[in-house]
Amino acid sequence: MLEFRNISFSFSGRRGSVEVLHDVSFECREDEIVAVIGPSGCGKSTLLSLATGLRKPTAGEVRIDGKVVKGPDPRLGMLFQQTTLLPWRSVVENVELGLEIRGEPKAARRQKAVSLMGQYGLGGFERKYPHALSGGMQKRAALAQTLAIEPTVLLLDEPFAALDAQTRVVIQNDVVKICRAGRRSMLIVTHDIAEALAMADRVVVLTRRPATVKEVYEVSFSREAASVADAPAMPGFSEYYKRIWNALDISVTGMGTAA
Repeated sequence: MLEFRNISFSFSGRRGSVEVLHDVSFECREDEIVAVIGPSGCGKSTLLSLATGLRKPTAGEVRIDGKVVKGPDPRLGMLFQQTTLLPWRSVVENVELGLEIRGEPKAARRQKAVSLMGQYGLGGFERKYPHALSGGMQKRAALAQTLAIEPTVLLLDEPFAALDAQTRVVIQNDVVKICRAGRRSMLIVTHDIAEALAMADRVVVLTRRPATVKEVYEVSFSREAASVADAPAMPGFSEYYKRIWNALDISVTGMGTAA
């Protein structure tokens, strides 16, 4: 389980200290997907950097399975918006990179990487290089790389934003299934309300900066729908969409009219 307990975070700017997060508290339990959504620039990605231990909160603490995060933690896996595959390594070498860093024997890590690639539709591409893969296949490879280290908590920072609509839905569905099968905790940061509703068990809405938790919505579309693609057609989906949109308090006035 991942917990944010009374998290505040500030950084020093030219005009003094700037508070980004203020007294943020919520948790992501085992076998639960939580989506965090909020106005642009409110500090959503900062939350992820605090979870990884790459930054330290000004106040409060982040805990994983009850233990305070004090630095990079092997129980965490992260999937970014942009691919993190190294272009000079083959796909299988990229997938096994985390295992290599851990010092696992070459034969064992290669066997595991090849097995994961087979599970995620990348069989036969082991010796190809990232540039030879489509965007969707690159995302699958990055996911396999993340899962190779067997994290109990997955952090996703708008990982599907660069994919085309059809590929995005397929990968979203795969990620939900993988999370459920492994009973992992998953925290996803997104700007997409529909994505949050279709994938998550709970949606945490943040305010403008300094961000604090404004609303938390319990939803079940990802568990009840046959797939992520089917979730928007379920009863109640559009109502939750409107409620979250209103909670975000985003102004769309003053844009002018078309000539």
